Amino acid sequence: MMQDRVQIIKQCEAWRARLMDFSTLDADIERQLEETQVVAELVKAAVKENASTAQSQEAYLKKYEALTERYEKAAAELERLQSLRTARSQQDKKMALYIRTLKKQPEVMHDWNDTIWTVMIKKAIVHKDGQITFVFQNGTEIKTAL
Repeated sequence: MMQDRVQIIKQCEAWRARLMDFSTLDADIERQLEETQVVAELVKAAVKENASTAQSQEAYLKKYEALTERYEKAAAELERLQSLRTARSQQDKKMALYIRTLKKQPEVMHDWNDTIWTVMIKKAIVHKDGQITFVFQNGTEIKTAL
């Protein structure tokens, strides 16, 4: 893997650039935020109207339930989008650390390094046949025999 380090770094930097383009996600978050605010105002207006104007309570309850359901859906979607943005931001930090670590390493390592192992390897899968698959943080997989 270290022999292909330059190419791997270029790929990781390209992935990172795409990962950090939040323009579409931020626009979606803004739309959902506006939706939740609009619906919250509609709920307040419905409650105020019910308190000040005589009306069918059955009709009011239907309207109120529909608005609160709409609000809950909008709020849940807003939370999902914000969580996605946070996860992508955290993934970017991991990718940046991975790239920095990879850039600093020599082509051939002579000594064991816990930090490199922790930063570079996502997981190691031990197979029944004695082989191990190393899965690196950038998605690269290397299968080797013991």
